[in-house]
Amino acid sequence: MRSMEELKQQWLAEVSSLFARPEMYARSGPEMELVAGGRLRDLCFLDGRDDEFEQVVEALRGFGKLGVHGPFAAIFGQERRCTAEVASVYAEHYHRLGYLTVDRLLDSAGWSPMSSVADWVADRDVHRSEVEAAFGPPSCRIGKRVWCYAPADGGGWVFFDCWDEAPQRYVPNKGTFDREVEADPLVRDIRIPADDFDSSLVLTLYGRVLRWGPGWWIHRPSDATSEQTKAIAAQLQQIEAADPSQGRRR
Repeated sequence: MRSMEELKQQWLAEVSSLFARPEMYARSGPEMELVAGGRLRDLCFLDGRDDEFEQVVEALRGFGKLGVHGPFAAIFGQERRCTAEVASVYAEHYHRLGYLTVDRLLDSAGWSPMSSVADWVADRDVHRSEVEAAFGPPSCRIGKRVWCYAPADGGGWVFFDCWDEAPQRYVPNKGTFDREVEADPLVRDIRIPADDFDSSLVLTLYGRVLRWGPGWWIHRPSDATSEQTKAIAAQLQQIEAADPSQGRRR
């Protein structure tokens, strides 16, 4: 029969794999919450850290009644499983409690550019390779889609969420379909430390289109939008408001 310490070491050995290959452990965000949350609860129980686990639970309540996956699904669609995004949220808590070792911690100099990451993105598209070129290798990679950056002072992490709408194509003479996977996917959004989920979310151009469609700039121009574009958007809003077939926008 295994001792408690042997059991703990086995679980710790599985933790890095859980975050490196989240889709092997869960098929969706809700499943990842069960897997990652349950394992963290078990580890804290073995170490007599139930109070600290409850603090994690309390912090995660800030994502809403649908759990950590709720805001992601609400913004980007229920059809997106959000497995890696949910795993990244738990990875930060695992690391803070000492159950996950990351590859790199950013000192004050390395972390300083993160304070202006929203201005760095502005209204443009960003590829994953550009993130590493600008900020260096990530502290932690969640699967192939989420790059995490952790400060050495123990503060909140910054997450770069990539998304690849892999097109499906027919393979002639094989009678099957194949998917073209992007080697350098686009960043959909960046999550920065904030009091709530909406405040933490910084959308790239790609992310804005995924959330609001190609006409996002008409009703939701950003600070980086030019004055000329804002003027055009205002004219289009007036035209829409005068069209009774459009109804009242809320």
